[in-house]
Amino acid sequence: MNPTIFLGCLAVLSGCLLGGGNAQSDDEFATEKERLFQVYGDSTVDEATRYRNVADLVTFYDKYSSRLSLSPNLQERAQDLLRRYKEEESRAVTVDGVPAQGGFWLPLVKLLIVQLGVELASEGFKRAVAS
Repeated sequence: MNPTIFLGCLAVLSGCLLGGGNAQSDDEFATEKERLFQVYGDSTVDEATRYRNVADLVTFYDKYSSRLSLSPNLQERAQDLLRRYKEEESRAVTVDGVPAQGGFWLPLVKLLIVQLGVELASEGFKRAVAS
C-alpha cells in the first residue's frame, strides 16, 4: 500500500476514534449528571440512597469538575470535602475488601458530601430555571 494512502487512512481512523471518544464522554457526562441530579435534587429520595451514591458523586466531581460552573465558594467547599473524604477512605481498614465497622469521621464526611450534593443540585436547578 502506498505510504501516503496508509498515513491518510490512519489519520482519518484516529480522528474518528478520538471524536467518538469525546462524544461518548459527553454522553456519559450528561447521563451521569442527570442521574445524580435526580438522586440529590429530588426531595423524595431517601437519605440511604443518597449515602449509597456518595462514591459516584465523588467520582463524577473528580472526572468532570472542570466542566461544572460553580461559584468559587462552592467549588472550594467541594474540593475541601472531597480531599477529606479521600483521606478518610485511604485510612479505612478493610478485611477481605470489606470495610471495618464503626469509625466516626467517614460517616460525618459522607453526611457533608450528601449536603453538598443537595446544594449542587439546587444550584443547578436554579441556573436551569434562570436561563
